[in-house]
Amino acid sequence: MNTISGPLFGQLDSFGAPMASFKRLLLRALLCVMVSASTSLVTAQITWRRAYGGFGIDEGHCIRQTVDGGYILAGSTGSFGGGSGDIYVLRLDATGEPIWSRTYGGVGVESGVACREVFDGFILAGTTSQGANGSYDMLLIRTDGQGEPLWERNYGTVDWDLCNAMEILPDGFLIGGVTYGEGNFNGAAYVVRTNADGDILWTQTLGGSERTECNGLVLAMDQGIVLVGSKGTSSGSTDGLLTKLDQAGDQEWSVLLGGDSADVLNSVVQSVDGSFVACGASRSQSDVSQIYLVNVDGTGGFLWDQHIGNTADAGGSEIRRSNTGGYVLTGYNTLNLGDRDMILTTIETNGDFQFGDNYGIGHPADGKAIDPTADGGYVVAGWIEQVGLGIRAVYVVKTDSIGHVASPNVIDFFDPLPVPEVTKPSGVTISPTLLSSGQEMHIITQSRGTGQVRITDMRGATQVLLPIETGTRTSIRIPDLAPGPYLISVEQKGQAPVVAKFLVMQ
Repeated sequence: MNTISGPLFGQLDSFGAPMASFKRLLLRALLCVMVSASTSLVTAQITWRRAYGGFGIDEGHCIRQTVDGGYILAGSTGSFGGGSGDIYVLRLDATGEPIWSRTYGGVGVESGVACREVFDGFILAGTTSQGANGSYDMLLIRTDGQGEPLWERNYGTVDWDLCNAMEILPDGFLIGGVTYGEGNFNGAAYVVRTNADGDILWTQTLGGSERTECNGLVLAMDQGIVLVGSKGTSSGSTDGLLTKLDQAGDQEWSVLLGGDSADVLNSVVQSVDGSFVACGASRSQSDVSQIYLVNVDGTGGFLWDQHIGNTADAGGSEIRRSNTGGYVLTGYNTLNLGDRDMILTTIETNGDFQFGDNYGIGHPADGKAIDPTADGGYVVAGWIEQVGLGIRAVYVVKTDSIGHVASPNVIDFFDPLPVPEVTKPSGVTISPTLLSSGQEMHIITQSRGTGQVRITDMRGATQVLLPIETGTRTSIRIPDLAPGPYLISVEQKGQAPVVAKFLVMQ
């Protein structure tokens, strides 16, 4: 086992943030003020739009500013690496120029969901389909400052375990997501706490008869843990979930939030008054999806909620405390383009809309992560289509303090990372096995003839039955299935069926 000498995080302040990092951030902020004493802060702020990737599908899922004023970004790539999909990490300078990029993964499917700067390097979190515990596992990777792996750990059961969130702790790390193992047939929220070397300290599973999922985590002032996500209802819909755990992982309180339709929470922060503010999406107040904001006190008591939206779908992906004392979030809306468009929205402390901006250029885009920057601005990361040579590229926007970008032009960076060799498939190939309703699944068969594809739920009830022409590549569009695991069977005349498990995501 690799070990790391020296302090990992430094002393904590009252908000659970590393004191050493806080002091460095404060020093950078003071330096910014000194340098721009003769001009306004807004005019001194650097703004830009950049896209990164290759020929395939590349996405950004997390971004954080680093101590030197640059950025660390984690996501997924279908353009590079060693398999069907890999974790994709970009190290950028203050202007968005790449310093280095790396992929992490093997012949299976990996996806990165979170990244943080720690002592002399970075910690990355995600999911791997080649887990040491069997099938999909949660994943932590500790690297040095150049992205070289120091250690890697897998967490989970013999069944599917998917990572959605990570947070750093004074003495280690916290990851959360959903597990289908240990009898949690429909999926249960799953949280793992580790020490600084990635060794498990405890795990907690929160579930029941309905699907439950952890989408976001925050370390509370009292060193407890608050998670947000969703929980299924008996009517087949979902409520937003907000749960508080103590330091040992035991549940202190839990509340369900929302209305009579689909509600989900994706991210949470703690305010200066000790309450918790979460963002997500809701259909309970409209026929379309709206950004959903909710505030509860330190014991889970309801304070307020807000629905932000118009006549087109919108949703919130990540919320942070803003540079002006309120909150800032990113996500998407479809009002301007008729398709997804990356957004930035700032919120007053009472949940009222303050200001916002969209960063589309006429092509589909989505915001997945946001971070306030030391110069008073913000950086947003996600994806954009039809920019560069690929199908979908990582998209990063650096704004000023009011969310504006000086130029609408997107600077495209075609990453020179190596592209994996494509080997000739044998038998039947089914991909991807982690997808959303409406997404296409591709099936490659070698033997020519006729056959059919059957999709069933885990109880064996047929959901889809389609004829196919075998001996070629066939694409089928996954219908509107509820989130959860399913089986797909490729049945060819005179041959045993090939059965694979796949997961429909929220």
